[in-house]
Formats: sequence, structure tokens, C-alpha cells
Amino acid sequence: MKNWLIRILLYIPLFGIGYYYKVAFGTADSSGLSCMVYQKTGWLCPGCGGQRALQSLLRGDVLEAIHYNALILLLIPLLLFIYISLIEVYVVKNQKYIGRIVLPKWFPYVLVLVIIVFSVMRNI
Repeated sequence: MKNWLIRILLYIPLFGIGYYYKVAFGTADSSGLSCMVYQKTGWLCPGCGGQRALQSLLRGDVLEAIHYNALILLLIPLLLFIYISLIEVYVVKNQKYIGRIVLPKWFPYVLVLVIIVFSVMRNI
């Protein structure tokens, strides 16, 4: 199968998920799922406000999205980068990506630390 067809088949779900989320939760009056951590403990978890932040982004309101959950705005591009990199390296076997996209060994530790610090700071 041609590489461009594989790319199309693997990138279409991203747009499908985005479109579904916009239709299902994209309006200002729609409510998403409530956070179980917040319901049980009263503490805001790292994902609290993430759905509202995504709704705000879908409406084009970046400042409101930052107000709801700034961490989500950092994680979305990171997750997209990782998804695209995995497709290009392991599925398409794109020579331009192989060996060039390497996350440092310390990266997961820093990411977990950032998430923990974010969680603590928003609950102080």
C-alpha cells in the first residue's frame, strides 16, 4: 500500500475525533463528564477543566481555555507530535523521521514532574 494512503487512513481518525468532539461538546451550553477525583476528594486533578478548555478552543477562545486548564494546551501539541512521529517512524517507515525524532531519556520524568507541580499549584 502506498505511504500516502496509509497516512490518510491513520490521520483521518484525528479529524474524526475532533469533529465528533466539536459536535458533541462544542457548544457553550453542553456539559461534559464530571471529574470523579474532584467529586470524591474536592481536589482538582490535572485534567479538571480539560473538557471546558477543549470546548473553548473549538470556539476559538484561547484565553478562556487557558483559564480552564493551561496544561491541556501544552499536552495537545505534544500528543499530536508523538502520534504523528509514531505513525511516520513505525508505520510508514519514513526515512526523514527515523533517527531524528528522539525524546531525551529525562523527558518522561520532567513531564510527570510538570503534571505533579501543576496539580499541586492549582490546589493550593
